[in-house]
Amino acid sequence: MSSWSLPQVLAPLVWGRPWAALLLPLVPWALWVALRRHAGAVSAGPRLVHPDLLGLLHARSPGRRPSPSGVLLAGAFACFICALAQPQWLGAWVTPPAQGRDVVVLLDTTLSMTLKDLRWNGKPAQRLAVVQQVFSRFVQQSLGDRFGIIAYGAHAATLLPPTFDRQLAREMLMRAQANLLGDGGCLGDAISLALRQLNKHGHLKPVLVVYSDNGWSQGGHVSPAQAAALARALGVRVFTVQVGGTPADGTSYRVPAFTARQPDLRAIAALTGGQYFYAASTGAQERAVQAIAQLAPTLRPPPRRRSARELAPWPLASGMLLLALASAWPLVGNGLRRRLTAADATGDHALQGRQA
Repeated sequence: MSSWSLPQVLAPLVWGRPWAALLLPLVPWALWVALRRHAGAVSAGPRLVHPDLLGLLHARSPGRRPSPSGVLLAGAFACFICALAQPQWLGAWVTPPAQGRDVVVLLDTTLSMTLKDLRWNGKPAQRLAVVQQVFSRFVQQSLGDRFGIIAYGAHAATLLPPTFDRQLAREMLMRAQANLLGDGGCLGDAISLALRQLNKHGHLKPVLVVYSDNGWSQGGHVSPAQAAALARALGVRVFTVQVGGTPADGTSYRVPAFTARQPDLRAIAALTGGQYFYAASTGAQERAVQAIAQLAPTLRPPPRRRSARELAPWPLASGMLLLALASAWPLVGNGLRRRLTAADATGDHALQGRQA
């Protein structure tokens, strides 16, 4: 049988304004004032010479007792002081929300993403469909992050700006279709578009996740080299996941759209401080998103405060009730005295009638 004590039971009770206890000495002062007023009212009344005056000397004077209304007023004052002290009952520790980051996924929607060389639930599936399923699970499990979605082909377009609505992010992710924006792969435009939408002043640095099967950019207004340099300058890491084709080896390539040689997916990740993953299978894609979650984790700060239930309404209501009783007491007391006087007079008349 466990033992308990009053201090242990009252341990969760705390006071938001403990300085209000300095007002408690005013309660006995209020009782003393009520005592003086009641004594003055009795001594100021009419005097009657009593035949048994000596016996009354040993009786307690009614003027030494405070009036009931004074006691009620003092009790109401004590309750108001207790409410002012803001009593609180502490509960369980409150876990603060996770501090996440902006995560924007860049989906390659060119025609090559329609190849059914992957499997999902034992059946052949398109590359883009497997990406959607795997990353949708990642979105569901990442509490505290904001997710955005950008699709790119011959053009880049925002399907969803960064949002905390993970359900909406999953729905928009599943709506992406191959050849939605034509063929061509303007990866540089997609990266620069994502960089404009990120919150770069958050507690955690944002990241980009690129899904493509080759990563070559055939056109666009911004080259992959320029976009990677801008991401590096802003401190944004780019994680690249190649879901098919020949694994990137970090060798630059040249296309007619840009004069300089361009970095491939492995080189883009290396330039921005991210990481490259070759994930030409469903299991490899799942391992890739798990690695990204470990490399760019959300912060889960420990609990620093406890839930508190306010108890001030109880003493406040009690004080209001006592104040109402104190205000109504003179009327109640006068009514009781009139009834007692009437009862005494009736008894005296009856006694005199029997004696006659």
